[in-house]
This record gives sequence, C-alpha cells and structure tokens, in this order.
Amino acid sequence: MAHFVEDSWYHLVVRDCLLREDGRELPIILLLGPPGTGKSAMVARIDEKLKAQKHRSPRARVNLYAAGALLPVSEIVAQVAHGLMKSSRIRLPRTVFTLHVLALKTAGLTDAEVLEQLDALLKGAKPAALPLLDGLKALLGMAPPLPAVKAAVTLLGLLPDHSGYVIRLLNRKGRSWLTTELPDGNLVKLARTHEAGNSDLPAEVLCKALVTDLRESYARRSRHPRNSLLLIEGAETIGGQDFLKALIAVKGEDPLVVVATSPTWVDTGEIWARPGLNTTRRPHPPTLPEARHADWLEQREEDATFWYPVLMPSLPRKVSARRYAPAIHRLTGGYRQATLDLLEWAGPAPDDDAFRSILAQKAALSWSEGLLLTHLDELSGWASARNLEDAMNALPSVWNLRDKLAETLWLQHDDELGTVIHPWLRQLLMRRLCEKEWDKVHERLAAFYDDDAAARFRHHLACVRPGDDGERLTSVVAWLDRKFDLLDANAGGRSRTREWIDLFNLLTTAPNRLPLEAGLEELHDALVVGASAARGDRTGILRTLVVNRWFWSDPLLDPSETRRFQIAQCLRDLSYHSTSPAELRREADRYEQR
Repeated sequence: MAHFVEDSWYHLVVRDCLLREDGRELPIILLLGPPGTGKSAMVARIDEKLKAQKHRSPRARVNLYAAGALLPVSEIVAQVAHGLMKSSRIRLPRTVFTLHVLALKTAGLTDAEVLEQLDALLKGAKPAALPLLDGLKALLGMAPPLPAVKAAVTLLGLLPDHSGYVIRLLNRKGRSWLTTELPDGNLVKLARTHEAGNSDLPAEVLCKALVTDLRESYARRSRHPRNSLLLIEGAETIGGQDFLKALIAVKGEDPLVVVATSPTWVDTGEIWARPGLNTTRRPHPPTLPEARHADWLEQREEDATFWYPVLMPSLPRKVSARRYAPAIHRLTGGYRQATLDLLEWAGPAPDDDAFRSILAQKAALSWSEGLLLTHLDELSGWASARNLEDAMNALPSVWNLRDKLAETLWLQHDDELGTVIHPWLRQLLMRRLCEKEWDKVHERLAAFYDDDAAARFRHHLACVRPGDDGERLTSVVAWLDRKFDLLDANAGGRSRTREWIDLFNLLTTAPNRLPLEAGLEELHDALVVGASAARGDRTGILRTLVVNRWFWSDPLLDPSETRRFQIAQCLRDLSYHSTSPAELRREADRYEQR
C-alpha cells in the first residue's frame, strides 16, 4: 500500500492540529467517503501511530457502529472521558460529576430524594446507571500515568482507597462548577430535563464540562506537549449527530481535535458544497492530503463553524507494480476496496484474456448490497449518460434522486462534463442493465441528443454487438465518413480536421456491454469483419479505427492499453485521405507517446 494514502492524515492531524499553539481554535475533521474507502482503517492507523510516538497525545476512540447508533450523548462522553484519562494525566472532574447528575433516576422522587441519590451514587452506590461511572472515578483517583498492570489493579480496588479524595474533588470542582453554570443552579432540574429527553441543554452542559476540564488541564503548558485527540466512527448516526452538535455548540479555543468519519454527507452548515455538485459560490471539501488547518480557517471566516469536511483520497495510479494495476485504476477510479480486491485477484494475470476471465469468475462487477443505495433501476440508466444533467433530462427519475446520490458521496465534478457518477459505481450500475433495458436506455438517450449528432451516434455505438446484426456500427462509420468529407475540406486555406477528431473522440467513449467471457481478439475481429486493411479503403480504415478506439476507451476491452498503437496506425493510414495530413499524424504521435 502506498504511503501517500496511509499517511495522508499526518500533516493535517499532527503537524497542523496536535502540535500545541495556545489561543487557537481546532476543527472537527469529518472524514467522508462511501463504504469501502478506508475510513475505519485510517482511524485505526492514526490511533496506532500516535500510540507509538514518544510524546503522545491524550486520545479517545469511540466506535458508534459497535456501540450502537442510538447511544445517548452521556454514554458517548463517558467513553471519551475514559479514553482521555486512561491515556494521559488529564483529569476531568466536571465531566465525571455531570455524568453522575445525568445518571440520576428522578421519576416519582422529591428533589431532596434525588440529591440523596446523587450523594449515594458519588460514593459508589450500585447499580450505577452508567457502566463506566465507577471506572471514571477510579481514574480520577490515580496518580497517572500508571503502567497497565498497576492501572488494572487500581481499578479492581486492590490499591489504597482514594474514594474520599475523589468525592471531594468531584464536589469541589464538579458540583461547584455545574451549580454556577446552570441558570438557576438546580442540579435536580437538569437531571429531570435529561430524563425527559426533550431538551439539548443536558448534552451541551456535559460537553461544556468536557472542554472546560480540558482547558484547565492544559493551563500548565509543560504538562501536555500535544493537544488531545478524539477519534469517532459514525458521525452520521443519531448518537454521533447529537454528540457533535452539542460539542460544536460549546467549542472554542480548546485543546480538543476531533476526527470523525461518515459514509454519507453530514449537514455542515452553509460553507461547504456537497462533493460533485457544480457550484461557484461554495467550495468543495478538500481531499485528506490537501487539507490544512489554514484552509479551514480561511473557509470558515464568514460562518464560524467547527466542521471541516475532508474527502478520503482515492488510491493513486501507481499504488502497485503489478502488471494490470493501471487498468484496475482506470476501472475503479481508485476506489479503495475494489482496487485492492482486483489487484489481489487479477493484478498479476499473465495476459488480457486471463485478466478478463478472472474478473468474470470472481463476479467482480456484480452489484454489492454494501453500497447502501436505493432506486437502482433509475440509477443504472443514469450511469449510461455522459453526465448527470443529461441523465436527469433524458431518463425517468424519482424525486430528489440527484440529491440522494450526492449525499452518498458517489458524485464527482469533471471540468469538461460537469457532474458525473464515480467510475466504479458507474461500472457496477451499467452491469445491472439487462440487454433489453440497455437498448431502451440508449435509445432514449440517442433521442434526447437529437440536435447533437456525435452524442446521438455515441449511443448507437453503445448498442453494437459482435457481428453487428443491426448494422449500427455501419451507420456510425458512415456518419463519420460524411463528417470527414465536410470538415477535412481545405476551404480558404483552413482545415477543420481537429473538429472531426474531437467528434470522433466523443463518439468512441461510448459504453458497451460486450461479453466479458469472450476473447478480445475474437470480439475485435467480429466487429471489424469486412473492413479492408488496404490503405485506399477509407471506410475500412474508419471502421477499424472506431473499434480500436472504442476498445481503448474501456479498461475491460484494452487492459494492457496496446490498442493505442493500432489507433496510431489507423490515423496515419487515414492521413493519406486528408487535405491536412499533419493534424492526423500529430494525433497518431500522441497515442504512440502515451
């Protein structure tokens, strides 16, 4: 695995955010990417790498998928506090005391009885409403940092009892702070409000206790050389949203860096545009290697949000030295899980046909339910269009489907085409279309491009089968032949051959449903049948040129990218029929030099 991806977090997380600089604000970094883009692996790597460093950051890691999507904020904060205190000398008495208040059961009790319950809970009354309360009090009573064995012994209560000290600390710092913080100083009212579950106040007070404790712990600069880090997986869950919303409400100049993950777009306010949607008013989130603290500060000037959405990077083209790594990258667009799977299965294949055969045997292009998408019939049609705008205008849809697709982070922005579907998702969706539906979709798209002949014939080419029984390929070649006569004419000393090349290039990017199990030469020969190899047969040259570039445009039809040499030869042959042969020969040179 290339270090480009695995260590792309280091600059933003460590250099920009964890190294201490007093008096500055720190972001909630939101790692975004569809399932299979390596978010959990990235969180695990950050955790492992920071554990091994000499100057460790106080850190906590919470996995809301494992703990439960509906985990309440109090339990999330309890896990955060436990992690931070266990990994460092940080102590969080305000947080622990507030957790005790929010653990109280108030139904049918007077205020005095609830306060008696609080005192008993502080002294360790059983059962504790939150499983971690006793562990948190034990951590408050330690003299950290402790070796793991000694820490475990302390938690078991086998070292001298520090409970009196802990209770005094909780009352002195926790109770006094919380009483002052509440508008009416009423702890019981806060507990009742929390139990009713109809107010954001308890969660916000709890998060404020956390950041207040952290600020106090960092008051002595020598104690913690690095800022604290919270790793949280599942920012899109109900529990994750509730916690992060409460944290953002109280965050400011504090030493807490948050790295959260989500497989879908999360509402981050008015600054950021969802990935893939074309907008000049709002910026798109950067990829992780591009992200910087200074960029976050610059973008948030107009809206002081703490969100910093960051996209998981694609795997680079040179992620592997295996023979078919470039073809796999073209096929997957660098989508991590598919790239790694295909590299393992087909990367070392001995030849193109073996590469294709392995993909067919592994059903590598079959739909995966783990991609969590709905309305697949509509989306499968959309994947056949050049871009999303044309798909929406030409094909059936359901309300708000584009926005739903954008929320799943599968859209990309192409400078030439506009908004497009990610290459790997596009491949999977197109493979879902049966032959009958395939032709119907492309006939609709061809009709939509009534005033754009090159785009229309692109969809005629998409329906070509081996043998070309419907003579679609013949009609495509005939149209290109006529356009060549029109645009190659050297009128007034100016040729428009370049325009013809651009039309040809567009047309030959057509998708295809040629069988993956068939041999490539067999497919190729079945399509160019009848085309003469003679230099004087322009129609034969064009037919062969169209098929070769159509194959070259698809990594499944030209995995080793050798068709470029045949394209170059066809262009040179065609140049003998041109009034401007230099343009076609320069184009041939470009293919040979790729």
